[in-house]
Amino acid sequence: MECCSVCGNELEKGYLFSTKDGAFSFADEVPSALENARKAPGFTEVTSLRIGGRASVPAEMCRKCGTLLIRCQQ
Repeated sequence: MECCSVCGNELEKGYLFSTKDGAFSFADEVPSALENARKAPGFTEVTSLRIGGRASVPAEMCRKCGTLLIRCQQ
């Protein structure tokens, strides 16, 4: 069992998932819909685009404080 680094409560294992045609990325700011997201400062691809399916990553969540822990798949 892993504990939340914020409040110490138990982390629940599960998956963070996207809309049916989405993918997850991380950046310093959310780029506008008109910008190329890959050019955003600090851009990191978390999951690749999955046409016709949901993108998902294993995650752990603390239901007490709402902290979500994910690890990028590289």
